[in-house]
Amino acid sequence: MKLRIAVLIVLLFSFVALETTFGQDTRFNFIGSGARARGMGGAFIGVADDATAISWNPAGLATLEKPEASAVGIYTFDKYTEKWTFSSWGPWDGESSQSHPVFSFASVAFPVVVGKSNVVFAAAYQRLIDFYYQDEDSSWSEEVKGGVDAISPGIAIQVIPELSLGASVNIWTGHYDYKYTDKVNPTNNEDEKDLYKYSALNFNIGLMGHFEKAKIGAVLKTPVTIKEKYTITGTDYADEYRFPLVLGFGVSFMPNENLTLAADYEIRPFSKIKFYDDITDTTYDMDHWQDISQVRVGLEYLIVQDFGVLPVRLGFRTEPWIQKAWGEEKVTGLVFTGGLGVIVGNIWFDAAYELGLTEVKNDDDWDGDGTNDELEFKQTTHNIMVSAVIHFEPFQ
Repeated sequence: MKLRIAVLIVLLFSFVALETTFGQDTRFNFIGSGARARGMGGAFIGVADDATAISWNPAGLATLEKPEASAVGIYTFDKYTEKWTFSSWGPWDGESSQSHPVFSFASVAFPVVVGKSNVVFAAAYQRLIDFYYQDEDSSWSEEVKGGVDAISPGIAIQVIPELSLGASVNIWTGHYDYKYTDKVNPTNNEDEKDLYKYSALNFNIGLMGHFEKAKIGAVLKTPVTIKEKYTITGTDYADEYRFPLVLGFGVSFMPNENLTLAADYEIRPFSKIKFYDDITDTTYDMDHWQDISQVRVGLEYLIVQDFGVLPVRLGFRTEPWIQKAWGEEKVTGLVFTGGLGVIVGNIWFDAAYELGLTEVKNDDDWDGDGTNDELEFKQTTHNIMVSAVIHFEPFQ
């Protein structure tokens, strides 16, 4: 039962990203992939003009004129510090960290001309959630592996020069592996594969308006029911996490051919999330959670050289928590981003760095002695992303 509770906590507080790793996608902050987009703070709904567009706004795929392929990897490092000052029995503090690499995204896109319209077919793999966790001391070690992935076929069409539409189907699949090693008594060891299995299906529907120096994008992510299957004492169960629809809006502006400014705003009505417990056959309203929104802004500047183009990117986004800290305080983390790239011929190489900072302070009577106690929590996240986009010549 303790393990089951731990899994639930990890799942609920790591659903996001759409993308990727446990450290970067906590608090349901699902966002798209790609070092270029992430270097711009994730402000890409109104840009979405490369092979990673299917993870941001599938309508942006319609701008592609050549076949493209992309691949993205990420290395994440999270550090957590906690400090408790109790009036009755003194201070306590703790520190932990997690780090590991993840292959997080890959996509292919193939444009074809149908009549006078550009139609683009695409498919992508994306790591939505990474469950990786490791901890140990002198007598034991614990490791969690696995994650939730999405396979996403999609299509986009340029309806008229000023408007394109796109959609993708997200087929969710995943598993959770658990390993416990008792260094003192090996008979207590546990090594369970596919302890939990996950599945779901939903759609992303996008549109993009094209103007002389600007683009406006919008994305609707349909509601999704994530099924969690597991077995207890020979009986199979399937819990459900029911997420509402999410809306995202983005705009980009090019004051000149080398500079792009972008901003996104995403609305997540997560107070409407419901949880179905198969063991008790009961559906719970998660109305103690709150509706949240995310703001993302960024820029890209192209430095043109004789050998190619060097993009430089900066950005910023908020990382809101779905649940108030200790049930009372609304918490929003901040993420600062930067990135560099090089475009040589048909290959784009990009790298991005994200610095996430979250701090929570609370003053309450936690030990019940009539005097307030102080709590302080800090999370620092470092993400390093690398990606490549390859442009192929059109098929004859």
